[in-house]
Amino acid sequence: MRKKNKYIIKGALLGSGIIAISDILSQWFDHNKRGEKFTWESYDGKRTLKNSLIGAGVGGGIGYLTNELKRNKENKNPFYSSEYLKDILKKEDLKADSKFYNDVLKYRKNVKEKLSKKFKAGLVASPEDAGSFHKRTAIGSNYDLDIILPFQRNYYPTLEKMYNDVFETIEESFSSKAKITKQKKSIGLTFHSQDDEEIHFDIVPGREINNYDLEKKLNLYVHPNWAWQKGSSVKSNVGIDKDLMVNKPKTRKVVKLLKVYRDRNELELPTTIIDQCVVAALSDENYGIDKSDKNNLLNSMLFIAKNLRNERIIDLSNSNNNLSAKLTDTQKSDIASFLIKDVNRIKQEPHYLKEIFEL
Repeated sequence: MRKKNKYIIKGALLGSGIIAISDILSQWFDHNKRGEKFTWESYDGKRTLKNSLIGAGVGGGIGYLTNELKRNKENKNPFYSSEYLKDILKKEDLKADSKFYNDVLKYRKNVKEKLSKKFKAGLVASPEDAGSFHKRTAIGSNYDLDIILPFQRNYYPTLEKMYNDVFETIEESFSSKAKITKQKKSIGLTFHSQDDEEIHFDIVPGREINNYDLEKKLNLYVHPNWAWQKGSSVKSNVGIDKDLMVNKPKTRKVVKLLKVYRDRNELELPTTIIDQCVVAALSDENYGIDKSDKNNLLNSMLFIAKNLRNERIIDLSNSNNNLSAKLTDTQKSDIASFLIKDVNRIKQEPHYLKEIFEL
């Protein structure tokens, strides 16, 4: 929630509460003066409600003015956006909580070893790391680990058989220690560490299309939402996705910042859209990479907003896949407007950069 809204809500609640208590006490004193007993039957609740609503309005207005005064005072002080963004990235570093990070690595090693042993006969390659953890774009406050299981082309007769076999095997191996769920293209595996922290894995089984070692292309099974529906399939170029952030340190920074921004502002913006749009935004064909992380962030936000208003955002790993298809037209329009509004506000008022990241 934005700081301005916090001040308004806090002021409204405080104003409403003070006026409500004052009105109740006032009615109690009035009853005493008249020598009457103050009871629920004689209490005028409508009057208290009416006055408390007025108090909420006044309190909300005071809250708004308080925020504006503090904001104007803050704007007179120097603000170094690069240092501020650097501090956010430092706090969101995976290794900031070294104990939890080491626990994650231990669980990952254990899961990969067990999967490798269970499916050794059918795999064309060992279980592979993928997703944000592999691409080094994960943020400490919200991340999971993706593991690809690349099966030989003829090992399973169907993709559904492959998916169900992997699910059943994972259940047999980990059900006593973890929660296991069927997901759209993956199998969710969630452990609880000794500190009761969740460690989540997405296990993605795929069947090679031609030669996985050379092409890194897989067919994935798409699990249906309902039991009476049929599953489907989708092609994925694992190599393109895994190499998306290679030798792009500035791009990785912006992806992390946008994930923090998305989570703190509760935007329904898929990670795949963030990843691929930031790479495209900071390419030489578009904005290019600026020395300033702030400019790279704002350019990427504008690029995402522009593309959300298009009908399609083409998936780099599968040209037939529209990344924005999961979002409704209303969601796309709302997110685009939200991004543009924040960019314009930051350009007018550099300090507002803090507002978009503060909880």
